[in-house]
Amino acid sequence: MNRNNEKAVRTLPFFLCGIFLVVICGLYGAVSALNAAAQFKDNLLFVLYELLFPASVITALFAALLWSRKGDRMYRAYAFSAMVLGVLYLAVMPGLSAPDELSHYSTAYRISSNMMLEDPLIRPAGLTAVRAVDYPLEDMNGVKTPLVPDDEESVPEVLGNPVKQTTYRAVKDWDKRYAFSTKPVASAIPDVHTTPVFYLPQAIGFSIARALGLGTMGLLFLGKFLNLCCYVALTALAVRTTPLGKGWFAAAGLLPMSVSLAASLSYDAGLIGTVFLFTALIFKLAYGAEEIRARELFALCALAALFGPCKLVYAPLILLLWLVPARVFGGGGKKLLCFLILLLSLIAAVLAVNADVLEAYFFPAVAEQAGNVSADMRHAGFTAAELFSHPLFTLRMLLNSFAACILTWGGEMIGTKLGNLDPLLGASGLQTLFFALGLFCLTVADSDGETVRILVPGTRAARRAAREREERERAAASAEALPETGTSAVETGAVAAETAQAEDSAQAEMETALDAVSQQAAAGEVLTAPLGEHVAEAAETLREAEAAVAAQAAASEAVSAAEEADENALPHYIEVGVPGRIARLFAFLVGALSFFGVLGAMLLAWTSRDAVWIEGVQGRYFLPLLPVFLFSLQSRMLQSRLPFKRLVPYGFVILNLCVGIRIFALAVLRV
Repeated sequence: MNRNNEKAVRTLPFFLCGIFLVVICGLYGAVSALNAAAQFKDNLLFVLYELLFPASVITALFAALLWSRKGDRMYRAYAFSAMVLGVLYLAVMPGLSAPDELSHYSTAYRISSNMMLEDPLIRPAGLTAVRAVDYPLEDMNGVKTPLVPDDEESVPEVLGNPVKQTTYRAVKDWDKRYAFSTKPVASAIPDVHTTPVFYLPQAIGFSIARALGLGTMGLLFLGKFLNLCCYVALTALAVRTTPLGKGWFAAAGLLPMSVSLAASLSYDAGLIGTVFLFTALIFKLAYGAEEIRARELFALCALAALFGPCKLVYAPLILLLWLVPARVFGGGGKKLLCFLILLLSLIAAVLAVNADVLEAYFFPAVAEQAGNVSADMRHAGFTAAELFSHPLFTLRMLLNSFAACILTWGGEMIGTKLGNLDPLLGASGLQTLFFALGLFCLTVADSDGETVRILVPGTRAARRAAREREERERAAASAEALPETGTSAVETGAVAAETAQAEDSAQAEMETALDAVSQQAAAGEVLTAPLGEHVAEAAETLREAEAAVAAQAAASEAVSAAEEADENALPHYIEVGVPGRIARLFAFLVGALSFFGVLGAMLLAWTSRDAVWIEGVQGRYFLPLLPVFLFSLQSRMLQSRLPFKRLVPYGFVILNLCVGIRIFALAVLRV
């Protein structure tokens, strides 16, 4: 108790400093909001900030209360923080501001039309059909004509791309500016050809808004909000599932890039949550389980079948299954069988969804003839055969990209460029440094070395043994309760009388032998036959006593084994395992394989022939791999008594509130 009180005293200044920091940033934002309201003569900007600032301070207070609490309920603090921060980013970055959000919007709209049993396309042009009231999202001034392919008019203005001072006014006055109409019109925005599962939350939100007759802002809000709910549910479940490194998943899920993607229409929200949950389930089986259950294997296969077709570069993560000990599967053969089942599930899902994409990568001539080549692939200048036939060139491009862009990718992964890679809207350099420092602190070990125990269900073998033992005990009790047959009461009495008579005779013979020994001893004679008989009798008595003690010990061991079996058959606590060096190294190699897989995919699908390094790589692609790398970088070399697993996520909440205030303060000054 004293140690817990000491920790609470040591961590209290961190929570108080976080609240103070939000207040300071809020005052800075108030100055910008007042300046913008005066400069543009639009009081709406300051009114919005009057809502944003108090909400940020209240969020900081609740976050301090939740993250300061000890126990294994971290997922609750995380779920609250992620949901509130998601709503914050949804408010300060309205419209279609996320990376590729126009295409995500078009795809979700098409799936929504299918849900509502409406034609998702305008025929014969084959363009996505949207409501007339929703079309201005992609063309606020009506300068494009989607049905005319050669339209050379100016680039249309997209709501929220970029976010600026007029964006907030446009959101408020949308229904006044654009008349409500459900007439289907053509949208020239291309959709995304991938697994539709990650668009279901957005599409459900769109369908609800359309069914209720809501306007464009209602449609956008519901689509984004349900996507955020899906992200929070998946990542919070990952934090709850993993027996170790809960802070890794919480911190990675609370990075500005992660939360801003969750508060958009991007499928990255579901993708990140799915990969997080898959990794957390692997960690649970490896370090917090006694055996694998059928539903856990099914969950692994389902999760792999979801994220594999969406981003094949994360497929190597299924190799993490080899971190799980063979005893959890019931033997090495069963472990291999489970891995093959997982691999086949992934392959089947990839072939079912991405057969055309794989054909375009590896057989471009055939794909070109069949019309299965996307615009991105036409932009690229390399084929898979060329890269495989020139390994030194491929290696040089990988190394050049790593050396030139690693810091940029790291900053983008944290959130230096939110929105559609907007360099103005995002975390500042100092904020990014604090985020990076927080991730580093998560690799520092706890010097207190407290043992973590988790509750696990009983094993099937223990439950089976307990049932068999109970059946044997019931059978023995039934046999004892039954009356003996074949022996009459008279015979039983005769046997008892004979036994008593034999005992009396043995006792008399023993007394006679002892008297004889006593007489010989008194006369000084040598003890002969009577002594031998006495020694033999004593030896026999000793053997009987030893046999009785051994039988009692065996019975005690049997009782202990039965009690242990009963304990293993019921839910009980076990100690969470500690990853070894080989396991951490293996996880690092798996993460590196996916990391370079991302680079290889962009080299193949996006990079032009005259490029010096790989083009098109964005830091957000590495977010799903972050918990794996944090796991692999754990070490006992650096230790601290501070509970970083709670302090770092709380610090990320505070920094996100400051980032949100900064985004609004800069956006209201942008014309």
